[in-house]
Amino acid sequence: MAENNSIFNKKNAENPSELQKVAKSYRSGWQYAEYAFQYGVSIVLCTLAGYWLDNWLNTGNILLIVGVLFGSVGGFINLIRAVNYKTKQELKEKQESKKQ
Repeated sequence: MAENNSIFNKKNAENPSELQKVAKSYRSGWQYAEYAFQYGVSIVLCTLAGYWLDNWLNTGNILLIVGVLFGSVGGFINLIRAVNYKTKQELKEKQESKKQ
């Protein structure tokens, strides 16, 4: 029979393989992409809400500008919170892995 040289064998079960490390980095990267997407969506939605309110109330472009600013600040605060949470979570995982 042919030898089984796969990376998923009993000998390497305890140690993370190269494929597992790559998969973990992709998961982490997609989480950061999700944060960027949420930031952009918050700006777009608040801008559209401001535009709609300006047309409905006939206020010029005041609420559009307020919507852009509100979406930018709110999205940025959400982005900072999410990245800080992710960083704390990664540090906690590293500390737990060092204990073992």
